[in-house]
Amino acid sequence: MNPIIRILALTAVLLAASPLVTAPAAASEPVPAYARHRLDRVAAALGKDPLFIDPDMASALDETGRARVRAAMKSAAGTLGAPVYVVVIPNKSDSESQGRDDVFLHGIHDRLRRDGLYVLVNSSAWFEEEAFGVPRRMYAIDDDRAQRPADSERRFADLADRLALRLRIIQDAPSRTPQTPRLYTTPDPFGQEHTLRTVEPETGPPFLAGLLLVGPLSALVLYGAGAGAAAYRRHRRHRTPRAPAGVETHANAPAEPSVKWLRRTGAKELDRLRGLLPDAAEDNPGREYAASAYDVAQILYDDAGEDPERVLDLAGVIVLARQGRAALADKTAAPPPPCFINPLHGPSAQRRKVHAGDGRTRRRPVCSACAARSSSALAERRLRVPGPHGRRPHYAVPGVWKDTGFGADGNMIPRIQEYLGVE
Repeated sequence: MNPIIRILALTAVLLAASPLVTAPAAASEPVPAYARHRLDRVAAALGKDPLFIDPDMASALDETGRARVRAAMKSAAGTLGAPVYVVVIPNKSDSESQGRDDVFLHGIHDRLRRDGLYVLVNSSAWFEEEAFGVPRRMYAIDDDRAQRPADSERRFADLADRLALRLRIIQDAPSRTPQTPRLYTTPDPFGQEHTLRTVEPETGPPFLAGLLLVGPLSALVLYGAGAGAAAYRRHRRHRTPRAPAGVETHANAPAEPSVKWLRRTGAKELDRLRGLLPDAAEDNPGREYAASAYDVAQILYDDAGEDPERVLDLAGVIVLARQGRAALADKTAAPPPPCFINPLHGPSAQRRKVHAGDGRTRRRPVCSACAARSSSALAERRLRVPGPHGRRPHYAVPGVWKDTGFGADGNMIPRIQEYLGVE
């Protein structure tokens, strides 16, 4: 065995035998009874009347509007062959569901114990739907005309019309075998949403023993790491670039995609990621990243609609969904960034010097197909979007996508959350 490898292996064994930090086990706190009161109250009301309007939002629908919504609910229930429940209620971040509308609807379903289409209208007048045992493929719906208010200053002015339209869109959605959706993540223990659990290092004998072992060996480890890095660099010069194992590449993705193509592909990628999340293992390091990527991508998809000026947002939906799948498949909280030339190509395989849109040439992540192309050939592969003076490269458009490089400069999710105004 190579002496360096032998030294590193011995070090690993010694470190494993001498723990430096002991972490206390986290206790699971039960949800207090008072946190369930709202869910119980709403479920009990829905058992008598499928339309529930919280007193705090009583003005959201007048009597005429309520009559129209009831008629639309009855029509939808008849077509779907399943009950339709509509809940109009505030759902703040300090509630039992921590502001997550999907969690709230799952809680209502668990208490009511009836399958059907559940629709929530929150204080922003946005809709959330969960279809329990309903024969419709909800995430194939490519029509978000009713999802958000037409006038943000008068959010509830067209609520009855939008609810009726949304129910009609769901009625017309593609059929599928009825299924029961599952939550892909659950809220933090009630009342502990902002609690930070710090782990104090143990400074007794295990710590001192580990320190004494690590000290003499650290120089050897650093030497071995340096030699290994040099060998890796020599090997890297001759290796064939390839994408990581967790997600496929899309080397032939369009350089000038239409809004229709982006919407269709975005819906498919979101559906694929959503299908993976419920079965993701709790200890999968990529689970949290994937869940956050899904949440942000879904908001982007709903918000962008078919607006031709939101082409980059729709491209971002595809990138985020694919990176979420890569995080789960590769079990990593830091999936590789997408190709800088065209983020729709998929994950990067290496870095090379390319024109970065700021007058300079810098090393940027590229996919395996772009890594093998000449500089002149890359110009035809760049993602180009419409602008006032014709199409231009995505990295020439000011905004959040240029700032983050679609993830080329690190985790873009916090920056996209800021862009969307969500936490």
